Formats: sequence, structure tokens, C-alpha cells
Amino acid sequence: MNSTMKEKILVTGGAGFIGTHVVQKLLEEKDDVHIVILDNFSVGKADRFMPFCTGTKRLDIVKGDVRDEKILDKVLSGTNIVYHLAAVVGVDRVISMPEETWDVEVNGTKMLIEKCIYHKVKRFFLASSSECYGKYSSHSLPMKESDSIMPNTNYGKAKYECEKICEQYNREGRISCVAARYFNVYGKFQSFNGYVIPNMVMQALNNEPIKIYGHGDQLRDFMYIDDTVDATIKLIESELTGVYNIGSGKCTSIKNIAETIIKLTGSDSMITHVPIRRPTDIESKLSDNSKIRKSTNWKIGHDINTGLKETINSYRRYLNECNCNMRTSG
Repeated sequence: MNSTMKEKILVTGGAGFIGTHVVQKLLEEKDDVHIVILDNFSVGKADRFMPFCTGTKRLDIVKGDVRDEKILDKVLSGTNIVYHLAAVVGVDRVISMPEETWDVEVNGTKMLIEKCIYHKVKRFFLASSSECYGKYSSHSLPMKESDSIMPNTNYGKAKYECEKICEQYNREGRISCVAARYFNVYGKFQSFNGYVIPNMVMQALNNEPIKIYGHGDQLRDFMYIDDTVDATIKLIESELTGVYNIGSGKCTSIKNIAETIIKLTGSDSMITHVPIRRPTDIESKLSDNSKIRKSTNWKIGHDINTGLKETINSYRRYLNECNCNMRTSG
């Protein structure tokens, strides 16, 4: 297909954890796409895409902010589909930057959608979060999209506000939007920015104490990155609108995750308990993923053990490359 006829896709936050995998999946599986990444590179790195940039015009990388109107006009011209994954990410950063978090999420999303409408974008995907559910009784699990919810963190409130913005534009028929509430996504190449599994894996591989915040009996719905990306792409390629949970539908305790990582790595690490970071952290999270399973042909391909093995292998390779580089430079 001629490059001028390629479907143009914008991925905001495309150099982040989920964004990187979405971009790579699209490039690997589709020959008729031209992808533009918009990212401020506060977390992600452009060099991840070097293998895809050699000798091709299928990928452009733009450094910028989703709140910059001029940049949005530039990257949205001729765009058919938008994956909006840009966000202030990581528990520590979100806690320390409440005003920036709200501005990026809410004001940035509203501006982006308005510009999408102006440029006649056909489909818009919003990356939302399970934090929208807020304080949730363990007796009421699993969490359903139809539940009455009340977010209790700044991040959750901001994401829920973005969902309502998308709902309004859907209702008015101005653009077709679909949103996904991601649960605890993990996997290869995730940053250490306050995330549980990558930090535990690295601590185990280095035989360091593994930190658990609180008692460790908290239950979480961990979702492997490849399955998350598959669900994301299926949602946007459908004609579905509204909000969908993307979670495994199974929960595992934080303590069990730590013990499994120690076992899989053969580590000598010991588990240590430290005070919780946020008083708003809830005891248990568990998704009801029946809505997306019934609405698409999405199936989960990784259980927690399989996902952890692949994640551990990726960090082992990372450490080996670091050691090789150190020996070479030395």
C-alpha cells in the first residue's frame, strides 16, 4: 500500500510502558499504518523504537505535551485513530504532583478530544484506571463497570472525570470514544517508578530485601502487558463505546507475589514490611472482565506465573546488558 494511503494512528504517551507495547504490536501486525508517538519523555525513552525506525516511514516520534495546541494540530492532521495513554504515572509522582496530575489528565484530555473532533478523528481510546472505583468493600467484589463509584484519590478522580468527558462526547455524537479501566498492569520493561512487581523482581535478582508496603495480604488483580495490549487494540478496533474493565478477573496477595518471585528467581531475598505509602490504598481489587470478554473475542493468555516468568527473564536480560556495557566501558 502506498504510504499516503496508510491509516494514521496517534499514540499519546507512546514511549511509556503500555504505549511502547501498543506501538510495537501495531507495527508488527499491520503493514498499512503510519504511527505518530507524542510523548514528553518524562519516563519513556525514544531509543526503544530504533529497530522500528530503520529504513521506514511508518513511525514518527514527536516530543511534546498533550496540552500544547500547536503540537496537537501538527500530529492530528490526517489522523484516523487516537490511543490516549499519556498520563502522570507512578504512585510517588502522582502523590507529589496533584495539580500537575489533574491538569494533564483532565485539561489535557479535554483539549485533545476537542482537537480530535476538529481534525475529524474517527476513534478515540482513553486509558483510564481501576482507581476510579475508589474505596471499595471486599464483600462487593468483583468491581463492575455498572457499579456506583466514588474515587478517593486525586488520580482516580481525574481519570473518572476524563471518562465523563468521553461519555458526554459519545452522547452528543461528536466522536466515538471507548475507555478502559486498567487494573495492575505489569510485564517486561516496566519502569521502577513506584510499581510493585518490577521493584520486587530487581530486589530478588540482586538478593536484596523485598519491600512490602503494609501487611502484604492486600489482594490485587495483576494483568500481564501482552494481554492488556491485546484487549486495548480489540476495543478500539471495535465499534464499542463506554467503559470496560481490563483485568485478569483473578486476584493475588502482594505477599504471594513476593514469595513467587523469590521462588522463580532462586533468590536469597527476605521479605521486609514497611509502612503503607497512601492511607487511601484499598485492601482488595478484583475486576469483573465479563463485559469485554462478551463484547469482543478477547482471551487472557498469561496466568500470573507465566507472566512473572517472562517479566523476570526480561529483567535478567536487562541486568546482563548493563553488566556487559560496564565491562566494555571499563
